[in-house]
Amino acid sequence: MLNAQGKAEGIIVELIQQSFEKLDVEANFEISNWARAFAKVKSHQSQGLIPTMRTPDREAYFYYPDTAFLLLDQHLIAHSSWQGNQFSGDYAELDDYRIGKVRNARISPSFDNALSQQVFDVEKHNSVEGLVKSLLRGRLDMIATDSRQAKLVAMQEGQADSIKLIKPALGQVPVYLAFSKQQVDLEFVERFDQQLKLLLEQGALEQLEAKYLH
Repeated sequence: MLNAQGKAEGIIVELIQQSFEKLDVEANFEISNWARAFAKVKSHQSQGLIPTMRTPDREAYFYYPDTAFLLLDQHLIAHSSWQGNQFSGDYAELDDYRIGKVRNARISPSFDNALSQQVFDVEKHNSVEGLVKSLLRGRLDMIATDSRQAKLVAMQEGQADSIKLIKPALGQVPVYLAFSKQQVDLEFVERFDQQLKLLLEQGALEQLEAKYLH
């Protein structure tokens, strides 16, 4: 997210900043949709990408720390006026609704597989912010995304009570800061991993969640 001064902020940004500060490295963040950010790293215009899942195809381009900086809590999320609050697990049921997700983002193995098999369809948006705003304005029935990020956007819109999580969660997915293999050496990635792991052990994530989500 961007603050009033136009600078990136949020749980992920601060956690990464704290890790880099321990290494005496200044990090500059550029907010972009995921697909464009991925393309910029692949073309050597940026050195890292957050957040990203660890997959075999992406490991061709990136070094990954051993430590994930958080687990995405992937949920179907509806407007608070939505009558139901449970998902049966039958993805065919979703074909009756307008479902949104971030373009090129992976949700969970079962969700992604059902989508690839065209069991249901989705509207693709460029950001979680765009997803949540479309949900709040009634343009989507449900969105599939990380509950933590969705809650933060709803809070910033002054509508924290206007969304609800459909249970159970679709899955918890570890996400990482991925480093370009062409621009960052493995030794730095290992040092970063050590600092990130230490910060997480010291409760940095819980402190940032309390700051931004409560």
